Amino acid sequence: MHLQKFNLYLLLSILLCFLILPSTVYAESFPKLTLITEEWEPYNFRKNGTIEGISTDVLMLMLERAGSTQARNDIKLYPWARSYKMLQKNTNTLLFSTTRTEEREHMFKWVGPIFNTKYHFYALKNRHIKINSFKDLKKYRIGTIRKDVIEDLLVKNADMNSKDFDQVSSTLQNIIKLSVGRVDLAAQSKESTLNSCKEAGLNPNNFESVFVLDKNSVYYAFNKETPDSVIAILQTVFDNIRNEGKLAEIFKKYGK
Repeated sequence: MHLQKFNLYLLLSILLCFLILPSTVYAESFPKLTLITEEWEPYNFRKNGTIEGISTDVLMLMLERAGSTQARNDIKLYPWARSYKMLQKNTNTLLFSTTRTEEREHMFKWVGPIFNTKYHFYALKNRHIKINSFKDLKKYRIGTIRKDVIEDLLVKNADMNSKDFDQVSSTLQNIIKLSVGRVDLAAQSKESTLNSCKEAGLNPNNFESVFVLDKNSVYYAFNKETPDSVIAILQTVFDNIRNEGKLAEIFKKYGK
């Protein structure tokens, strides 16, 4: 009887070791990452000096489960163009939230998807602008975020290049320029437009979406030199968070 109890305790101890082992292994081998993001409420944004948002909360949970000791104060918020350049040049760099496109597919490594989004071309309602195709876009001055995914899509589908865009570093600048007529169209997401209108004190009802791009998936993007082992660990952790319903809980927390 005592032998059976001993064997049972031994078996339970072995099982407990296997349950603890992955976290221990991750903690020893998981590298410190350069964590960078931009303003894109409610996914990633600064509030009272802290980086908050859906993608941020999910990332913090992922890193914790992977055995990383990094925290929110390790995240740096920069304009998109600067972040995108850092992602391309620096290994072990993570940029979120990043739209995954065919053009970017082999430039980076990916974990996700976090969510899907659509990009719009907004105009002032009183302009009564009608857009039926990419070809129609060439008639207008388009405000874009420098190095943003919409620029890539316009280059690919509308035979445009960077000289055709009125580039700024933020959606706030973009919507302000649209409001005073310095551009005809502002290319950005619905969430960014609503938040920018709120920040600038503009009435969102003065604007309308006149053209919508196809839905795209948004991910955590990593420099392509980031070890595959790191990507595999974080993808597994992300999948577990989603399958447990934690991802949905975080979205609900932010009213999404």
